[in-house]
Amino acid sequence: MKAVYITEQGGSEVLTFGDMKDPVMGENEVLISIKAAAINRFDLYARSGENRVPINFPRILGEDLSGEVVEASLLGLQQGIIPGSRVVVDPRIPCNICPSCKIGEDENCIDRKDLGYDLDGSYAQLISVPAQNVYQIPDGLSYEEAAALPIAFKTAWRMLVTKAAVQPGNTVLVHAAGSGVGSAAIMIGKLLGCQIITTAGADWKLEKATALGADHVINYENNQNFAEVIYDITEGEGVDVIIDSIGAPIWKESIKCLKKQGKFVTCGVTGGHKAELHLGQLFLQGYEIMGVGGFRSSEFGAIMNLVNNKKLKGIVGPTFSLSECSEAHNTMESRDFFGKIILNP
Repeated sequence: MKAVYITEQGGSEVLTFGDMKDPVMGENEVLISIKAAAINRFDLYARSGENRVPINFPRILGEDLSGEVVEASLLGLQQGIIPGSRVVVDPRIPCNICPSCKIGEDENCIDRKDLGYDLDGSYAQLISVPAQNVYQIPDGLSYEEAAALPIAFKTAWRMLVTKAAVQPGNTVLVHAAGSGVGSAAIMIGKLLGCQIITTAGADWKLEKATALGADHVINYENNQNFAEVIYDITEGEGVDVIIDSIGAPIWKESIKCLKKQGKFVTCGVTGGHKAELHLGQLFLQGYEIMGVGGFRSSEFGAIMNLVNNKKLKGIVGPTFSLSECSEAHNTMESRDFFGKIILNP
């Protein structure tokens, strides 16, 4: 099969498009013909070595994927997953036997395996994955829309629902509207009855965010003191929740935006990881500052219920062929995109 793999870590030039052995379906697994794969920031970290997670070479990168089932084990068949089924895959594979997994907190699994890191991933034409991680997708949802779901929507869901416990009527500030997580958070937040304020560095991204349902948009390149704008929007109250993946450059201004008892949830530091925290503000205002801290399998199950009820779908950005993977990685690093960058094997 054709695949994109690395034999060393470095820049986008280390991505190799070539032939790799077809995977062999294991016990309790499903063999899938990949129709679309989405690129994540995690993929760039795995490629560059920035994540400091050891990787065995050669390694096929990629976490998110959708495709058509070629062959299914007995467990897959028992789940209704048969050859020809259109499916999407949860790329985080828990062990299911450690104490954390047994109580449903598999974000703390001690032996979790990740596609694209520990196991060969989605930048390929074929993959074999555990049946427990395979979900059928509805008619009308494209393979590209399905591939755009897993990591972005799991992250946004965990931030909004599991961590921040948003309620209808809450005001949520979503930074980086054009990112996969940002665009997913806009959709999920609106579905949950929240008022959404979002930021981006380009007006064309804000137009797309408005089309997704954002109530108010701010270009933070033109309004670096965006807290003033947000206090005007909220009539001096501030926001209940902040969803952030940027980090240091907007930290101080973001904290100004929180109302008393407000919650700040972070899933990334693409702009920088060091920031100062005023502990007096923290204890007097009752702020809660949280990291995403991994994912639970049950969270993706909840997302897929909404997908199958046609309430959510992935947001597709630029699309590349598998052989153009280096260009796709460069596009993600440029941040000149909206939604998820897709590879078509």
